[in-house]
Amino acid sequence: MLAIAEVDQALARLDADRGEIAANLAELEHHPGVRFLDEVPPTGVSAARWAAARARLDRLWAELRMFEGVVAQAHRIRARPGAPELTELLRCRRAHELLHSTPCDLAAATGAVTEYQRAITEKTA
Repeated sequence: MLAIAEVDQALARLDADRGEIAANLAELEHHPGVRFLDEVPPTGVSAARWAAARARLDRLWAELRMFEGVVAQAHRIRARPGAPELTELLRCRRAHELLHSTPCDLAAATGAVTEYQRAITEKTA
């Protein structure tokens, strides 16, 4: 079980990671090459390759939004009066660790996020 100080440190790390990921994705999105390919779509083999790369980039944005939702929920849990539900925060941390492992086991990370979301949904229902 984590101590409150450890929970706060973990949340601070999650916030820092979120900011860094968002900044990196924004930098990539605004790269002149990416902007050019979005504005002047290639043809042939290049079109297929760019479509696959664009799909991966879009998936990264979707995963960032999912991660942001998990972190926001962790902050809401931590802000509740009384003892925070550390089990929920641990689920959030597990999802974060899986999303940021190298290489990322996307199936395991998705499962951890889904488990966390299910627990939150059941608790609020």
